[in-house]
Amino acid sequence: METRANYVQVGAFVLAVLAGLALFAIWMTRSGDKGTAYYTYFSGSVTGLNVGSPVRYRGVPVGSVDDIVIDPENIERIRVTMRIRPDAPIQVDAVASLESAGITGGSYVQIKGGRKGTPRLESKDGEIPVIPSEPGLLGSLADQAPQLLQNLVTLSERANEFLSPDNSKALAGILADLKTLTQQLSGAGPDLASAMKNLDRLSQDLRTEVPKLTQSLQSSLKEIDGMSADLHGLVRENRAPIRDFSNNGLVQLTAAIADLRRLIDSLSRVAERVDRDPREFLFGGTGRGVDPRQGVPTR
Repeated sequence: METRANYVQVGAFVLAVLAGLALFAIWMTRSGDKGTAYYTYFSGSVTGLNVGSPVRYRGVPVGSVDDIVIDPENIERIRVTMRIRPDAPIQVDAVASLESAGITGGSYVQIKGGRKGTPRLESKDGEIPVIPSEPGLLGSLADQAPQLLQNLVTLSERANEFLSPDNSKALAGILADLKTLTQQLSGAGPDLASAMKNLDRLSQDLRTEVPKLTQSLQSSLKEIDGMSADLHGLVRENRAPIRDFSNNGLVQLTAAIADLRRLIDSLSRVAERVDRDPREFLFGGTGRGVDPRQGVPTR
């Protein structure tokens, strides 16, 4: 009986020690290394994120997820409570995002941002500080997935249209024409080489002649400038006679031209009369003429 009582006492002692160790471990995890509480809000799905999931600052573990609930003030958001080590540099410009842990399918909270000299994110009026969030890589892909699928469908439809029988036939014709053109260009290789040589020779000739032509043009321009200067000097020296001619001689010249025009009109009328009837012009309409056969006047 005494031996059996000893076994019971030993067993009870062992159980008590194990229970104490368990309580100590729980106390250490919940009290000794609990960390500072922070909120962050996600508007998308948080699939794969669980209580106890890691919280990392630029990839370095700094805490864990303590709670995940639907925001009581806005059911379109998920509120995530994080416990982060007090020595972690969580500053006012820090940003949280939801990232994938890889092939395991789990997720974690990634915190980035924070520049040197930026103040720390502290609690105000006893409220838990909030770290702003932004879509992570998975969130961005999930948001853009419908548009990407629509673009793929549109691309597939356009590819089918491009590869229709009519377009395929037209493309085959274009390729055949291109092949023919390539063959023709291959056959015209010597002619093209000769043409290129002639073009090179012409370019060299132009390179030689252009400076000469430029020099000749410059000489001509200088001569024109000289003639312009001479004409300007001539006009300046004869400005008074030119002005007198404009005031008096031009009027007289106009009158002389008018008289000359009247004289030309008179001569034109005389020429018309002579051409029409020379006899009437010489002897008049009532005068007696001379019979050319007898040489005597006639009535």
